Amino acid sequence: MINSDSKFPGKDRSDKGKWVGPWMPRWRDPGDKGPFTTLRQLYSDVQDAAEGLKAKRDALKQSGKYTDAGIADKLKEVARAETIPGIRTAAAEQVRKYRLEIESRRAAMKPFDHDPKDIVSEMRRQEVRAWLRTMKPDERTNAVRRASDPFIVEAAISVPAELSGLLPSTRDDLAQKLIEQRYGGELEALNELDQAVQTVERAVDGARDDVREALGMREHDFNAEFRDVEDEIDRLAEIRASKPQPKIDFDSVMSSVKALNVDEQEQLLNTIKLEQKRADDRAFRDEIARLSGKAA
Repeated sequence: MINSDSKFPGKDRSDKGKWVGPWMPRWRDPGDKGPFTTLRQLYSDVQDAAEGLKAKRDALKQSGKYTDAGIADKLKEVARAETIPGIRTAAAEQVRKYRLEIESRRAAMKPFDHDPKDIVSEMRRQEVRAWLRTMKPDERTNAVRRASDPFIVEAAISVPAELSGLLPSTRDDLAQKLIEQRYGGELEALNELDQAVQTVERAVDGARDDVREALGMREHDFNAEFRDVEDEIDRLAEIRASKPQPKIDFDSVMSSVKALNVDEQEQLLNTIKLEQKRADDRAFRDEIARLSGKAA
């Protein structure tokens, strides 16, 4: 892996040269937790999963105990039970969560706010649009782009392009500039998060390709072999994301937790983490067994 001696390990390309991109030093959180910290760990973990399978392949070859066919079968077992789930779960849950968050926050960014009860302002906007429609197309575009009063821009883009006389591309460009002016640093931070998410998404794709190469499989055969595993991981992730959370009496829980000493609190936390992992593992194994026709 490149950058193995730095804080930002990872491969910027898959084994076959597919671009992944390096983890950028500026992608970091103010503290020890946050989206960049989580994504950086995923970036490393998904690539390590593929590297682990290749190390397993090399170890099997060096043992001299297996034929090529035997090695292939062993690697497929590991890929199905460990490697593919490790890579796919990252994409299905964490990366998907941040992707949806980015899209949601962008959708909430508006170039301006209108008060539907402010009739006077709406009449003024109509007057501006009527004035713009008296101009030739080029004059109209220049008038809006060079307007010293942002109200003129707002009036022009607050309606469909057909009503203002602007080209749709011009309207979209002006709206985006207003959003950039209005949200500034927030939008810049969101764009950085988006770039980090895209890098992890490419890392997932690259790791998947590396696994396929390690197994010596063509893409069509690889998809046919492991599609059921990937689809099931996606399905379970969708269920977990949409499942309503039960109401918890946090005051009562916290009272009980505070009554524990420090060692007991740490033991409780570790037990909760272990039980959650066991539950996820059981659900996954049961479903894979069902898909494989091995369920009781």
